[in-house]
Amino acid sequence: MLKKKTVLISGLVLCIAIIGLVFVIQKITAYNRLLYCGPGGCPDPTLRHTDKPQYKEKDGYGTDSGGFACSKPIRMISNTLDKNGEYVSFQPVDQEEARVFCHMTSAIEYKGKLKVLQKPEVLALISKYQYKDVSIKALEFKYIEDKDFVHRLLPVYKDREIGCIIVLETPGEKKVYLEDEKLDTFEELNYKTFEEDLGSVGEKDRRLFTENLK
Repeated sequence: MLKKKTVLISGLVLCIAIIGLVFVIQKITAYNRLLYCGPGGCPDPTLRHTDKPQYKEKDGYGTDSGGFACSKPIRMISNTLDKNGEYVSFQPVDQEEARVFCHMTSAIEYKGKLKVLQKPEVLALISKYQYKDVSIKALEFKYIEDKDFVHRLLPVYKDREIGCIIVLETPGEKKVYLEDEKLDTFEELNYKTFEEDLGSVGEKDRRLFTENLK
């Protein structure tokens, strides 16, 4: 009986040692990839660089951080060919344009921002300024799901389902767009009007709102 227990314990210790060894190897491999290849890891060996770039109008692209969707096609460039000689890995030519019109698909709020950015009047407003001077943000979805919080922010709309709150800022004016669950805009507010409404909200809620616009 003692011999069986000893064998069992030895086997358990061996399993733990193997698991530990695998974990250490994985960590070393990850460290080497970061050390020699950067945060994105080592490049795909099937891809090759070309000094003859291709330009395309595209409404989305990918990075090491994740995928981006754009509210309109924007000019992108690729210097990368796959094994079939096709251009891949397109990236925006104008990063400031991409910052305004393209948003990460990993954040659910991106859909609401794209809807606003597709409005002709919004495009006309943005066109008056340089992209670096324009920003569009949305309240994080987890706060939209907190109906009590949203109703405290916008008591006038407590009978409406709010799916997204978007803030567009330009040098000339700031606007707030309220969207329903289908992300259709049902109200457009001048930011000064919205600020007046926020004036009656508690300091904690005002801070939560302003600090969680993404």
